[in-house]
Amino acid sequence: MAESKLAAIQRQQIEITIGGLLLIDDHYMRLETIERLRHLIAHADRSLDITQFSEMAQEELQELDLLPSPQQ
Repeated sequence: MAESKLAAIQRQQIEITIGGLLLIDDHYMRLETIERLRHLIAHADRSLDITQFSEMAQEELQELDLLPSPQQ
C-alpha cells in the first residue's frame, strides 16, 4: 500500500520528535517525549511506511521498542 500524504506528514513529525529526543538530557522530559512518540505512532495513518524512516530514526525506535512490525 502506498503511503498517504497524511502518513508522510506524520512520519516527518515522528522523525522531528526523535531528533528532539536525542537533544534532551532531562530524564522526565525524555519520558514525556517518548510518550509523545508512542502516541504519534499509535495514532498514525495505517499507510505509514516504517521502512521510510531514516536509519537513525529506525535505530532509535528499535532501542525504545516503539517500532511496529512492518505491515504486509
